[in-house]
Amino acid sequence: MSLPKLLWHPSPNFSMRSARVDLLVLHDTEGSYAGSVSWFAQKVSNVSAHFVIKEDGSEVTQMVDIADKAWHACAFNSRSIGFEMAGIAARGFSEPEWLAVADVLAFHLYHLQIPCKWARGGVGPGFTSHYDLGAAGGGHRDPTTDPGKWAYLVSLVEAAYKRGNFPALWEREHQAGKCAMASPVVATGVLGPAADPASTVLGPATAHGPVVPADTGPEGDWLRSLQAVVKAAEPAKTNVMKCG
Repeated sequence: MSLPKLLWHPSPNFSMRSARVDLLVLHDTEGSYAGSVSWFAQKVSNVSAHFVIKEDGSEVTQMVDIADKAWHACAFNSRSIGFEMAGIAARGFSEPEWLAVADVLAFHLYHLQIPCKWARGGVGPGFTSHYDLGAAGGGHRDPTTDPGKWAYLVSLVEAAYKRGNFPALWEREHQAGKCAMASPVVATGVLGPAADPASTVLGPATAHGPVVPADTGPEGDWLRSLQAVVKAAEPAKTNVMKCG
């Protein structure tokens, strides 16, 4: 699997999780890639997503550490990761973007040990659309209300997951004034329904699979933040202000 180029552009719009991650939520920006990244980076927007995928699928910008809660899906924020497809639904999305989205979702499902299945209505672990979350997710209609288009995306994700060959890391590109670092994804046993805080092993490869080494660069020790997520015991709380 070859993932798109990954950039880092932090958003100030995030908060602490109160639940383990077991859901991936797909949105669309209803605007351009550059414009959406710029908007999410502004505090006044009061909205964010973890990842924004470019229209041609060649590039992704990460804006929130996955150990933190982005503001994108209201009641589902604390247990989910938000992915935004750049573009406008009425105009359609390019095939390269659909394929890139499928690879990115499959990659995260694998590394976070979330089942590769459509979590209809956000019930149970898996992946879903913002539209499918209904009023509890903010009442949006993205990235599509067309059952055929969504079924196609589901088939692409399943195919990408079945092919496997996932890279251990998703390296961020060097940017001016920033250090390249791995996307904050760690292997089995750290996040998701099968995670057991008491038995989680951090370091060399375990019986569950390889564990990504910690990054201690200036952008944060993401492995330590993931440990905090694993230990979170509070129930998820509905966020009525920061729906996105």
